Amino acid sequence: MSKSSTAIGNEFESKIFELFSGWLSAGQLALKPECCKIYQKKGYYSRDRQKDIKFDISIEVFYPGSTSYSNLMLIECKNYSHSVPVDDVEEFFAKIQQVSGANVKGIIASTHAFQEGTLTFAKSKGIGLLRYFDPLNFKWVLHRSPSTFSFSQGLYGQSDDIHSGLISESYQSRRFDFYCCNGDTYTNSLPVFFLDLTRDSLDDNLLIEYAQSPAPSHQPVVEYVSQDDMERRVQEILKAIKYNEGVVPLDQVCAWQSKKTGLIVKTGIPLLENNRDVGILGRIQFNPTEISIFDDPASKVRQKFTLAHELGHHFLGHSKYMSGEYCEANDFELDEYEELSQDDIRRMEWQANCFASCLLLPKNSFHFYFLTLARKYGLKNRGFGILYIDEQNCNRANYYVVTNALKSRFQVSRSVVRLRLKNLGLLNEGRDSLKF
Repeated sequence: MSKSSTAIGNEFESKIFELFSGWLSAGQLALKPECCKIYQKKGYYSRDRQKDIKFDISIEVFYPGSTSYSNLMLIECKNYSHSVPVDDVEEFFAKIQQVSGANVKGIIASTHAFQEGTLTFAKSKGIGLLRYFDPLNFKWVLHRSPSTFSFSQGLYGQSDDIHSGLISESYQSRRFDFYCCNGDTYTNSLPVFFLDLTRDSLDDNLLIEYAQSPAPSHQPVVEYVSQDDMERRVQEILKAIKYNEGVVPLDQVCAWQSKKTGLIVKTGIPLLENNRDVGILGRIQFNPTEISIFDDPASKVRQKFTLAHELGHHFLGHSKYMSGEYCEANDFELDEYEELSQDDIRRMEWQANCFASCLLLPKNSFHFYFLTLARKYGLKNRGFGILYIDEQNCNRANYYVVTNALKSRFQVSRSVVRLRLKNLGLLNEGRDSLKF
């Protein structure tokens, strides 16, 4: 039996209430928890009606020591099968105007897009808009809401992209559970949204310390792992499976972890058409830990790196920060993470990639074989390193002959070999090297 529209709407309203209640209690929405009270279906007196108007969700904000709230946020929840029309925000604004006794701010939360006219009217009346995306469809499923993870406006998304996400019905966010708009502020950070919504009417002593301007940069939650520590962890794994040299047997790593931790690994899984469109290669889910590697006929070596990448999440204890992740081809662009930002997701992805590179190309074995090749082909350090690549044909030839041999020896891609060589200081790239 299908649910009624009322039941569907009530479910969404309850979900938003539970989310906001938890975030307020944890101080994640730019307001001190002790200064806030949140209600569901509470009535507020209307001068025009001479009776209460009930609102889906309300947040009352108090000055310290006060028994009467000074600010009121009223939230209307919309769970339509279509975009939210301007009529709805006009009606909501009319109800807000009837509530007296406090500085009132309105917010509309929706599971679907907003019509362009809705956006325009809301902006003119100072009403905030939130579009909610179900985290079940996210690339990363974090233990904490991505939209409360950082206090940095625009750190992850551009205004144009967020605007598109608010008005385009077909738009799907794969990382943030909320896209927000208040006036000219477009953000995927709920603390930024709430702070902007209350900035003109809320005294600083109601804000949590880090919300006061200027806000300090977000400190990473994910633990830092040094390159030396990564190498040490990999050496322990290789010792456990009695690795000697050549291709690293990932199946033995998986079998060892299956006995030790209950790890489940599934490979060669047919990829659904909608996942193929976004290039999904693998997935890890925790509790219990299960790695799925999707069939990738175009590149068996990429399948191997995908498995090593997901094993990195497993061995590095990333289950402390997320309950699952999808791995895509563009996650392997390691250069992007050389200058690590304070983004926790980037840090986890960089760590998983670094781990995979160390595991597939063990330092001692890889270094020894590289030096063997250097002696074989008469490569010497003439001031630019043993292996140097630029536009000169001789240097290009040396680069390809060495990387071809390393690819074959360890059964990985050239890009993985190149980055491992750079990481170990064995490759020096000239100005025009990236095209080779």
